[in-house]
Amino acid sequence: MNNQEKNILIVDDDETLRDTLVFDFKRKGFNVYSAENGSKALEIVRSAQIHLVLSDIRMPGGDGISLLETLRKIDPNIPVVIFLTGFAEITEEDCIKKGAKKVIPKPFDRKQLFSSVMEALAS
Repeated sequence: MNNQEKNILIVDDDETLRDTLVFDFKRKGFNVYSAENGSKALEIVRSAQIHLVLSDIRMPGGDGISLLETLRKIDPNIPVVIFLTGFAEITEEDCIKKGAKKVIPKPFDRKQLFSSVMEALAS
């Protein structure tokens, strides 16, 4: 499956960051969906075939951990990559235990982010 056949969902309440990531991943050839919180993300997951979710942790209207836990119940095979800030109440280790494929600290390097997404999709 090439990038054009992969649907990525980007979930972040920071509109500027979300739009930038959408642009970056579209430029790489992916089909990209976006949501501003976990609740909206779940609506998209239930209505479209998503191959990977890239999500922030702290968001009003549905946080990334609740999203991760619900996604594990809906489809445990969807890889989830989590953005983690120093202000999060959860550790990288806890995110992995809950089912995240990768955890990326914010601020992040875009090349590292893309590499992590590709690794998560390949696994």
